[in-house]
Amino acid sequence: MNVFRRTWVQYVVLLLLAAGAVYAWVSVKSDTPGVALPGHEAPAFQLVNLEGKTVELSDYKGQGIMVNFWASWCNPCVNELPLLNEAYKLSGVQMLAVNVGEDAAAAQKFVERYELQFPIALDPEMKLKSSYKIIGLPLTILIAPDGTVLERHQGELTDMADIMGQMNRIKEG
Repeated sequence: MNVFRRTWVQYVVLLLLAAGAVYAWVSVKSDTPGVALPGHEAPAFQLVNLEGKTVELSDYKGQGIMVNFWASWCNPCVNELPLLNEAYKLSGVQMLAVNVGEDAAAAQKFVERYELQFPIALDPEMKLKSSYKIIGLPLTILIAPDGTVLERHQGELTDMADIMGQMNRIKEG
C-alpha cells in the first residue's frame, strides 16, 4: 500500500510540473495584442527612475531603445549588466534598465558597485510583469523607433558581439 501511495504522489507531482511548464510556454508564446511580443507595439509604461523623475516609454519614441529587466539578486543579471553598460557606452543606442521587485536603495547600491551609466527605472510592485510577460530575469526587449517590439531575449546575454548586433538592429529599426 505504501508503494502505491508513493507512486501516486510521484505521478501527481510530475503532472503538476508538466502543467506548469506548459503554462509558462503558452504564456510566452501566445500572440496576444497589448503585450511585449515581436511585431506588436510595446506596451506603454510610466515608472520612476533613481533620481525620482518619471520615465515613460513614449520618451523614447522615434529613437528606439533596449529595455532590460533585472534584479540585484539575479546572478545572470549580475553577469550581463556590465556587458550591457559597455555596449551602451559604445553604441549610442538608448537603453533603460528596469529593476524589478526591489526598492531604490537595493538598485542604487548595485548601480554604484558596477558603475552603470544607463538610466535605471524602478518597478518595485512589478506592474509590468503581465504586459511584458516577465516570467524570469533577465529579460531584454528591443524596441524600434516606431515603438514596435523587434525582439525579446529571455535569459542572460553573454556575448558582446551579440549585444552590439542587437543594438545595431535597434538603429536599423
